[in-house]
Amino acid sequence: MTRNHVERLGEFREILVATRREGVRNVHHTRDAMRASGFQIGDSDGSSYGAELKALQEEIEAVDRAIEDEKRLALALESAAQSRRPTKPRIVKGT
Repeated sequence: MTRNHVERLGEFREILVATRREGVRNVHHTRDAMRASGFQIGDSDGSSYGAELKALQEEIEAVDRAIEDEKRLALALESAAQSRRPTKPRIVKGT
């Protein structure tokens, strides 16, 4: 069975979300390891990931919009196909 565009976009979204989660996990792991080693860590440490996080989030939101667009396109195509289908004449029985 051929996967449709919405399914493929959904899978791509899952990859981006997993990447975002892994990045956040790495930031926390690094901070925890530095603290355990006795480093003084300020509140801003870890913010270098912020730019990458922002870019990932923008990509995720773009994929969300693409999914909605594909759903709208599919509905429009389905509607157009239904309107082109010939309708069978109704048979009305006489009384």
